[in-house]
Amino acid sequence: MHWVIMMIFTSNITDLNDRATTPVRRFVCTLDSLLRRAYRIQEFSRSEDCILRLALGRSKEDVILPDGTRITKGEPIGELHLWNEHIPPMPAKGPDFGWGLMFYRRLIRSLRELAVYVEHEPKFKAVRAFRGEIAFDPQAHRRPALFARLGFDFMRPAHPSPLRRFGDFWENLYAWSLIWTFNPGSLRSKRFWRLERCQLWISRQALLERYGDRGVRGGMGCV
Repeated sequence: MHWVIMMIFTSNITDLNDRATTPVRRFVCTLDSLLRRAYRIQEFSRSEDCILRLALGRSKEDVILPDGTRITKGEPIGELHLWNEHIPPMPAKGPDFGWGLMFYRRLIRSLRELAVYVEHEPKFKAVRAFRGEIAFDPQAHRRPALFARLGFDFMRPAHPSPLRRFGDFWENLYAWSLIWTFNPGSLRSKRFWRLERCQLWISRQALLERYGDRGVRGGMGCV
């Protein structure tokens, strides 16, 4: 496994040698597929513009969301994952207005389709909140404000334990390898050693109000 990690970190992401990196990318794709099966991560839409996948999981902690929803440790939750193959390829020079607009529109559409799916899917009837995790560089991005506008509560760990930091390192490394495989242009603005694992939460009520039929009619989920 270490040779894969070394190749990812020593590759020039602005001038990748396809012949050298293709086997490594295939390995990452295969590993990603196996992990999706193991964690039962599923597609809830057939649209090529959908950039989210979904799994049924359990909360690792007690959480109180801004709308008053209280989630207890061990309670079923929906876990959100990026659909890497559907993320718009980022330009080599980094994100521009066109890329940002395309990503935003796909995310809005994905959240609308998610709202429709969980409202009618029996397996998610008891789910009262949804959580995603991202690798966040606090010195390079202003994402918390963006996620707040989308209706998400952005949570950073206050005092992660050494065990938590150890686990976060490997999760960040895996996320880094996925970005390198599917969208290497977006690595330009990220510094691996500054990455933090952060959580995004949205209650079922907020999701349906903002992105369900009622929210769309009221303009809350408009692009």
